[in-house]
Amino acid sequence: MWLLLACTALPPPGIPDTGIPDTGIPDTGIPDTGTPDTPLPNGLTVLDHVAIVDADGRRDNRAVLLLDGRIERVTDSGAAWPADADVIDATGLTVIPGLVDSHVHLATAGTTEPVGDMLEVNLRATLAAGITEVVDLGGPVSLFALRDAIDRGDAIGPRIHAAGPFLTEVGSHPCETFPDPTLCTFVDASDAASVAATRVAEGADLLKVALADAAFTPWGATPRLDLDSLDAIAAAGLPVWAHVDADDDVVDAVEHGVSVLAHPAFAAPMGPDAVAAAVRADAITSTVSAFANVGKLSGLVAPDPAIQANWDAVAADPGLLLPGFVAANATWDANVRANLRTLHAEGARVLPGSDAGYYFVPHGTGLLDELDAMVTLGWTPLEALTAATVDAHAVLGEDGGRIEAGATADLVLITGDPSTDLAALRHVHSVYLRGVRWDPLADLVPGVLETVCLDASDCAPDEACDALLHACNLACDAPYDSDDTRDDSGDSTRDHACGADAWCMPEDGTVTDPDGVCHEETPCDLYNQDCTPEAYGLACVPYDTDTNACWYGGARAAGQTCSWDGAGLACAPGLFCSHIDAHCYTLCDPEAPDSCTTGRCRQQFSAEGAPWFGLCY
Repeated sequence: MWLLLACTALPPPGIPDTGIPDTGIPDTGIPDTGTPDTPLPNGLTVLDHVAIVDADGRRDNRAVLLLDGRIERVTDSGAAWPADADVIDATGLTVIPGLVDSHVHLATAGTTEPVGDMLEVNLRATLAAGITEVVDLGGPVSLFALRDAIDRGDAIGPRIHAAGPFLTEVGSHPCETFPDPTLCTFVDASDAASVAATRVAEGADLLKVALADAAFTPWGATPRLDLDSLDAIAAAGLPVWAHVDADDDVVDAVEHGVSVLAHPAFAAPMGPDAVAAAVRADAITSTVSAFANVGKLSGLVAPDPAIQANWDAVAADPGLLLPGFVAANATWDANVRANLRTLHAEGARVLPGSDAGYYFVPHGTGLLDELDAMVTLGWTPLEALTAATVDAHAVLGEDGGRIEAGATADLVLITGDPSTDLAALRHVHSVYLRGVRWDPLADLVPGVLETVCLDASDCAPDEACDALLHACNLACDAPYDSDDTRDDSGDSTRDHACGADAWCMPEDGTVTDPDGVCHEETPCDLYNQDCTPEAYGLACVPYDTDTNACWYGGARAAGQTCSWDGAGLACAPGLFCSHIDAHCYTLCDPEAPDSCTTGRCRQQFSAEGAPWFGLCY
């Protein structure tokens, strides 16, 4: 369901005396903007008696005038305002520019297993933390439509700069274990140029690549994107942001056209060549939380109970994570902090980026954690605030980040003075999006908006919202059930209309959702095991009575015990884990009785008497 179809211009409640003492910080002497003698227009919203804090410091006793989504002017407080002005007495409050989180993944929740569709939760949490703009560095292409809806004013959320799925090598980050099409598009030197051009045509604001050889990770080496592919991607005409792990990644990325490093190198403390290259880049995002939070686990606060339950479960049993993952993150965290100190000392531009949506990193407050980390690493509070406002806008090619005439009125009212203590950022009073006060408690209003959705109310009556893709697809009644019938000739038809190349999956991607949506899959051959890319060891398995699809394969041999959900207990491709006795059996075609080398091919399931698949025993 969409956040809102329009901002509600509700006046804020009466603002009590905050009791915050005067900080004694002198006025900077920065002149007011706007000519006092110029007549004031009608239709103003006035934030009166407010302190201003932005990259230029603090100014007390000001009035910020908003009109048509922009700051009309900044002037002295307490003037005689037009009779129709909406005047907000902001005594005791501070106004800052809306913050920018320069590294998020809006479509993911930071959990180790699916917990349902959390995009709306993530958007709300982002705004509630005073973040009015984000850079999404890896997610489904449907985020382009969401971005456009927000820009038109048809939906409410932070302004989005979206890259779409990573452009990466088969088997590389972030799809080391499964080729998730919502996160990864695989490229090599033969098709990188055409794939990048397609992403540009789809509407990407920037391109995200993974340039890394993660040989030091707990799960072993992963292949590195070749530099010819990177050259082709950089030639597509959009800024390129790159995931990097080690010094050679940093040097190669900058020399081959990458604009922004999506992380500091974290494999080891950076050497002088890598530091020099990083200083030449337009920026580096901080992402301390992506490594530090794995070491915390206990005490992390999630924006939704379903996310919190997953985090609490992992905190109680860290063995649910990959072997060595917690220890590795402790090392990576130390390296990132050392590298950020060095980069700051050398004058590199560092943008606060939380990596929200990665394991255990919350949307919204994750950025506030990043800002706190930057202060502990050498930034002053005002420098950190400037990095999350003026610097971020500059790297994105925008003017913005100051409270001045003509600026977009994406503003946050807080209590306290963030120029001396960033704890003030955690006391958000209200958020203004393009000059209109965002009401986080307003009722949600459904609406059909192109091809992107948050739930079924955003789709046509016969459609449901596919939570994996955030796209409207045909609805179906029974997830994992075929609803299969056959006509007189024996040809299969589908009652739920998913068709032969789709299957009925739970709408929110979990096994507990009773509502279904048709999810398109590329069918595979059970007996030829033709799943690609081969690097993942995928197995073609039966999904329902007329759909086969590629899923995780394993190494369990025929006759060994197995499980569909136990780590390392999946059968090898060409085998099937029996639901009856939990052992691996060889798949066989019941219409080819001699297809088994051991035992006999015995039909397992069928629809209306038609054969589906068999097992050898």
